[in-house]
Amino acid sequence: MMKFMDKFLNSITMYRLMLYGLFIEAGYSIILAAFGKVHFSVVSMVLALVILLFGSFAGNVFFAKITRAAMNAESMFITALLLFFVFDPTVLTVQNALMLACVALVAQASKYLFAIGGKHLFNPIAITAFLFDLFQIPLVIWWVATPWLLPVALVFGLMVVRKIRRFEEVGAFTVAAIVTGLLQGISVSSLFLSWPLVFFGTMMLTEPRTAPAMKRDQIIFGSGVGVLFMVMFAMGPLVMSPELALLIGNIFAYIVSSRQVLRLTFKSMTCETEQVCNFVFTPDKKLAFHPGQYLEWTLPLHKTDSRGNRRFFTIASAPSDDEVHLGVRVDRAHSSTFKQQLLEMKPGDQLVASNLAGDFVLPKDPARKMVWIAGGIGITPFRSMIRELAATHQKRDVVLFCCINTENDCAYKAEFDQICNQIGARLSCVVAKPSPAWQGKSGFITKELIEAEVPDFLSRTFYFSGPPMMVENYVKLVKSMGVPSKQIRVDYFPGF
Repeated sequence: MMKFMDKFLNSITMYRLMLYGLFIEAGYSIILAAFGKVHFSVVSMVLALVILLFGSFAGNVFFAKITRAAMNAESMFITALLLFFVFDPTVLTVQNALMLACVALVAQASKYLFAIGGKHLFNPIAITAFLFDLFQIPLVIWWVATPWLLPVALVFGLMVVRKIRRFEEVGAFTVAAIVTGLLQGISVSSLFLSWPLVFFGTMMLTEPRTAPAMKRDQIIFGSGVGVLFMVMFAMGPLVMSPELALLIGNIFAYIVSSRQVLRLTFKSMTCETEQVCNFVFTPDKKLAFHPGQYLEWTLPLHKTDSRGNRRFFTIASAPSDDEVHLGVRVDRAHSSTFKQQLLEMKPGDQLVASNLAGDFVLPKDPARKMVWIAGGIGITPFRSMIRELAATHQKRDVVLFCCINTENDCAYKAEFDQICNQIGARLSCVVAKPSPAWQGKSGFITKELIEAEVPDFLSRTFYFSGPPMMVENYVKLVKSMGVPSKQIRVDYFPGF
C-alpha cells in the first residue's frame, strides 16, 4: 500500500497535491452540509467558495501586475481553499459577500506586500485572519475543526507531510500542542475533535515559503508554534490564537532561513547523457549555499500539466562557481510542460529560484570518511560537492558508487574522472544492463560488493541520492550490514 502511495506522491507536485486534496475536502464538506452534519447551508458554502476563488484570482492578477512578480495559479487557489475552512462561509447578504471578497484580496495582497527581498514573510491565511481579528471583524471561526471533517483532513494532511518529508516539524508541533493542552486541562480527544490541530499542522504549518528550510530549525519552529497554539492569554488587543502563533513562528523562520530569491538568466544547455541535460544560468546575484542543497525553480508557464510550474531541483554547481547549474532528467517523449519549457529556453530567457533548503551536505569534520551512492540524476548533489572540494583544495576520503542502467548513463562522467583523483575520491560505476564490452562492475550494489570495495564501511558515513525506491532498498541493505542510522544521510527529491 505504501509503495503505491509513494509512487503516486512522486508523480505529483506538493502544490497539486494540496490543491486536489483541498478541493476534495471542500466538496466533502458541502456534502456534509447537505446532510446537516456541517451547520451551514449548501448554497451559502458554494457561494462562499466561488467568491473566495474569484477574489483570489482577481487579487493575484492585480498585485502580480503592479509588482511585476511571477503569478502562480496553484498558489492562489490553494490560498482560497484554505481561507474557505478558516473564515465564516455564511453568505446571507451582499455585505457578507463583499467581506469574503475582501478576505481573498487581503490574503493575496499579503504575498506581495508582506515580503522582503522577494521572500514571503507571513503565511497569507494566518496574516489575513490576524488582521480581521485585530480589527474585530468576526469572520475567523476555524470551522474546519469538526469531527466529521477530521478523517478527510487527516488523510490528505498526512499525504502532504509524507510528500514533503516534514514529519519532524509536524510531530514536534503535535507533541508540543498536546502537552501544552494537557497542562491546561484540555483532553487529547478534544484537541483532535474540536480544535483545528490536524488541518493547521499539516496544511498550514508546512507551507514551505514561510517555514524553516533546515530540519533542526523545523523542529524548533514546530515546537514553538505548538506551544503558542494552545497557550491562552491576551495582551491588550492581542489575543493568542492559531493564526498569531503561526505568525510568530513565521518571524522565526524568516530569521533562520535563507532569504535569497534569484532571477536566473538562461545561458546554455548541454546533454550529459540521453536523458540528463545540464542547464547553465547566470544569476542576478551571488548564490550562497552548501553543496548538496536544492532550490525551488519557478517557470512563467501560461499552461501547465498536473505537475505545475514549480519544481525542486538540487543545485548541480558549486558555491564557488559564478554560474548556477541545474541537472535535469528528461524523457523527451513524455516530458512535463515544465521540462518542455526548459528544453525550449533560449539565451536571455529567465526563471526564478528561491526556497533554498536541504540537509544533505558534507560533514563539517574533513576527516570523516564517506560512501556516496548515486542513482541516475541523483549524481547532481555529489557533483556540487566535488566541484566545491576541488575549488577549495580540500581532500576527502570518499568512495562513490554511480548506479546506472548502461555504461553511457553516468552524467558528468568526464568531470568526475578528472576531479575524484584530485580530491582523494574513488569512482566506481555499477551498470545494471552492461554491454558485452563492459569490463567494470555490473548488476546492483550488494553486501559483497560493499565489503570488497569498502572494507572499513562500518566507520564511514553513507550518502544516498536517487530514485526513492533505490534509496530505500540500499538504506535497508547497509542497515542490515550493521551501519547505524546516525551514519546514513538520505537526499530527498521533492520532485523530479
